[in-house]
Amino acid sequence: MKRLMEVILPGIIGIMVHKREFLTQKELRAQDAFMKTLEITPRETKNPVVIAIIGLVGSGKTSVVRELAKLLPATIVEGDDIRVQLRKQSERYEGARKIAENAVLKVIKQGGNVILDSDHIDQKKRASLREKVKQAGAKLIFIRTHANYDVMAGRAIIAEYRPSKDDFFGGAGLKSKWQDSNPGAVVKLREMWRRTPNHYRWENKVGGRWVLKKLPFNVFVTVDTTDENEWKAEIQKVVKRILQF
Repeated sequence: MKRLMEVILPGIIGIMVHKREFLTQKELRAQDAFMKTLEITPRETKNPVVIAIIGLVGSGKTSVVRELAKLLPATIVEGDDIRVQLRKQSERYEGARKIAENAVLKVIKQGGNVILDSDHIDQKKRASLREKVKQAGAKLIFIRTHANYDVMAGRAIIAEYRPSKDDFFGGAGLKSKWQDSNPGAVVKLREMWRRTPNHYRWENKVGGRWVLKKLPFNVFVTVDTTDENEWKAEIQKVVKRILQF
């Protein structure tokens, strides 16, 4: 049933959602500000390609995205940057998906490839993107990132966060109840814990451990980012495959 929904849900969303949704004035201002930051480079693939990432906070999504964008090349649509612009407008984040999709269509129209640096574990989010990409005549692939759980938590702790509205987690940390050291890291860890059940199931063996869930759809490649040298070598192989599209 889950695999069937991956097939039929995009069409349903195209009819029931896309034709009815619109952006508020604040969302439009956020979109305009974000679009101005896009740096579109000509694609080197024969056909347009959209890469969507699936991965928990700390799994290495952004690092993988930047490496892919450098080697392909491709334009990055950064979900956190969109949410920063929405926050500056005192607007909720519900419009982030549509703004990201609009950015994808803009990049494709101007001859570029796109990488979405945002977690696409949510089924409706994937379905909406599938429908938009299909209409644009582009190829959509999903790349999954993961890492050792301690490594992911450690990354969240040691990352640099700026106490500024321009930094997604650092800005969110300004309102955290924890105002001792590094509130941005606290917010990021909270988000990591909140979304862990979306990506992992708990296996109660040998003291217990988190195990990656099987996905009800095909991914182009799954990248373990625990070891930097290994995952970068893997990405080079991935890019060679994508350039054949």
